[in-house]
Amino acid sequence: MTSGGKIVGEFTKGKVDKLLTPEAAETGSRHRIRHFLENMDAAILEANCEVIGRELPNLDRESFLRMAVRVAELRADYIRAGMKAAETRHPEAAAVTELIRLRAAYEEMQSVYEAAERVIERGYVKLG
Repeated sequence: MTSGGKIVGEFTKGKVDKLLTPEAAETGSRHRIRHFLENMDAAILEANCEVIGRELPNLDRESFLRMAVRVAELRADYIRAGMKAAETRHPEAAAVTELIRLRAAYEEMQSVYEAAERVIERGYVKLG
């Protein structure tokens, strides 16, 4: 991989400490640190494009839509089970266990969908 590519777009990092060591406070050091971090961002972008592009060659409209439909189906299953459990004030333990299982499946698939969405938004894969 080569480094030094130009990054287009925005990225907001979390809280940054304002206290610096004397070496980091020096202008030349700050410039070197910023340059290093910019190069790392470019290298990370390139690595993500290479790895994700290689590992997920079939991420396209059809597969992305299929995943979205599965998330919707799992959401519906979870809500349906919750509505059934709500028919009584004290649902059976098995019904609660099933709710937990359905919620976990829905939330995990929702997280996968969001991760795939981020991959597409960042341009890590080539869409056809």
